[in-house]
Amino acid sequence: MGNVIVVGIGFGSEDLSEAHRDAIQTAEILVGGKKQLAMFAGQTEATWTLGANPKATLEEVKEKAGGKRVVILASGDPLFFGIGERALEVFGPEKVTFLPNLTALQKTFARLKLPWNQARAVSVHGRKATDFFAELGHPGAIAIYTDLENSPDRLAKLLREYGMTNRRVAVVEEIGSDQERCLETDLAEAEGMQFAPVNVMVLYPEEEQQPAARLGLEDELFAKEKSLITKRESRALILAELQIEAQGVMWDVGAGSGSVGIEAVRLAPGLRVYAVEKDRARLEMIQKNVNRLGGFGVKAVLGEAPEALQDLPDPDRVFVGGSGGNLAHIMEIVKERLRPGGRAVVSVVTLETLARAQGIADKTGLAHEWLLLQVGRTVPLRSDKDALMSRFQPQTPLFLLSLWR
Repeated sequence: MGNVIVVGIGFGSEDLSEAHRDAIQTAEILVGGKKQLAMFAGQTEATWTLGANPKATLEEVKEKAGGKRVVILASGDPLFFGIGERALEVFGPEKVTFLPNLTALQKTFARLKLPWNQARAVSVHGRKATDFFAELGHPGAIAIYTDLENSPDRLAKLLREYGMTNRRVAVVEEIGSDQERCLETDLAEAEGMQFAPVNVMVLYPEEEQQPAARLGLEDELFAKEKSLITKRESRALILAELQIEAQGVMWDVGAGSGSVGIEAVRLAPGLRVYAVEKDRARLEMIQKNVNRLGGFGVKAVLGEAPEALQDLPDPDRVFVGGSGGNLAHIMEIVKERLRPGGRAVVSVVTLETLARAQGIADKTGLAHEWLLLQVGRTVPLRSDKDALMSRFQPQTPLFLLSLWR
């Protein structure tokens, strides 16, 4: 056994095994948070309090400990969003031994009587909540370790803003203490509530099974205005040209039904999509499709480009499906704000727009190329003898301008 032992103390003395107690009692240096150290006052003369920078504290302990037996106190499982990772970095795997204990996650799901073998767990302690969108797209139960900045009410508001359906939610506060409390509600109501500082927030599984994530969702799955939608084959090629990744920001300009942005986040959970649409009825249609198809990470933005782009975060990916005659101005903004390594795709139908777009592309200074997509689908056709036959019905040819930095 190494001379550094990281001990999970659980939620009370009843959670400590003989091995846990023995490790703490024989410690020559005891390291932990203020509350943890208070539980074992008098165990040893040498104590170190973990403050705002735990790694720096551990490095100082290492420097001054010599060969003394160091015990680091943790709340549950040190290797589950705990101090264990820092201990390994500072002391090295050959020096460290772990004695885990019950976690807040286990206690939470036991309190809710909810199986958690398929659950996802994320932590927003000292981090941006949006950094974890890749995990929050999971349709099953999601457990979130919150903090004062990312409290359950603020997270509920943020999740709804980014298109998460109004899922059922539970918040278990002060877990394992006499003040433990469980609140069950939904995201909409959680926005207006206040919660204790120490808690775990659980999003219940989706009530309706969403279509599996795959390239080329059927057009019929989307609510749309007549036949106005970026069709399945075009959508697949556009997403391939964008080379989407499960992070970063995408602008979907002239979003229409929102089909490109929605499929993008389904394929790349963690991507944030701003679907810009000037027509309010279409904007409501986008939100309907987001809710229906699980397009978490798509935020519908009412407005007309280029003005509506001003307050959006700089993009890594841009799709322009409709420009309203403002393509030159839109592409000027794209040229200025597209992040390094970014890509953009412009969809063009008419020959007149094709000619203008070529001149605009040259002025951007971005590398670019054109693709011509011609697709035909079979449709039934009856002959004079009433025999069932079929023919190809061509779709409108689509010109795609791909640009990249």
